[in-house]
Amino acid sequence: MPGVAKSALQGDLSMPTEWKAVGEVDKLFVFPVKSLAHVEVENFNTGPFAAESGFMVDRQFMVVDKKDKFTTSRKFPSMSLIQPEVTQTHLTLKYPGMEDISVKIPAVETLEGCKEYEIFGDPCKGFDVGPEVGEWLSDVILNDPEGGMRLLYHPKVDSTRPDKPTNEEIAPNMKPGDKPYFADTFAYMMMSQPSIDELNKLLGEEDVDLVVEEKRFRPNIFINGEFPAFAEDEWAFIKVGEVIFRNSRACDRCVFTTVDPFMGDKHPQGEPLKTLRKYRCAEDPAEKKAYGSAPLFGVFLAVEKCGNIKVGDKVCIGKH
Repeated sequence: MPGVAKSALQGDLSMPTEWKAVGEVDKLFVFPVKSLAHVEVENFNTGPFAAESGFMVDRQFMVVDKKDKFTTSRKFPSMSLIQPEVTQTHLTLKYPGMEDISVKIPAVETLEGCKEYEIFGDPCKGFDVGPEVGEWLSDVILNDPEGGMRLLYHPKVDSTRPDKPTNEEIAPNMKPGDKPYFADTFAYMMMSQPSIDELNKLLGEEDVDLVVEEKRFRPNIFINGEFPAFAEDEWAFIKVGEVIFRNSRACDRCVFTTVDPFMGDKHPQGEPLKTLRKYRCAEDPAEKKAYGSAPLFGVFLAVEKCGNIKVGDKVCIGKH
């Protein structure tokens, strides 16, 4: 069965001195609340831990359940239909058939003394936004206002996530400080139209009645250009406008890919994850051990040179 022979970057991983254009930014997305709906933007600033657009910071809020476990659309796909809006002082959440709720964003600049939570084994801290929004989220997600859901907030300070352990075999281009606020593993994820097109071709070959687009995969940066599918896997550094990103490692995928971002439900046959597993799983023994049955689709990025990126910016890679 076909797969990904080796996803870890090979060869010279030094910063390029010369660049060549390969495409351009097609769309940009910010997800103010982990696992809720996206907000499409024209530009964003590239903070070290998250994309920042206006008053929005990527995955600066997170929902946890009554057992303090982070809660996502993997288990409750309807969460992906909750639309967030952020102003300087308030977060508003909207959901079809429910009254909107607006809560004051906590004016905190430190998480000292705050409770500790976990995201896939990573300890992190968050400030509880209060019972009112917790009841609203419990009502939407569990149909039970007393269900115990709560919303956490991470101020725009250093991430409370731990440094990443180095792993030369799996992620030779990753650095210990490549960490986000409440995103799963990294601050940025990039995908491309050629890779989406190739997946749709594979779905057609597998007789799957599904056409996917980028929102299902929740990238921050979506690019297009005249390059082959999955070419982005091998780009060690990517220059977008004047911002330089480093490719930390391949993005491993889960059941979230089966959630329709427009309907808020899961595909009955588990697609496109099933097809991705057939064609995009790691074949290298060490990577197989690290990623298991999680297919690889898209790349995680870290910022080497901060700035602002916008839709239409040129995407460049190092000249060989």
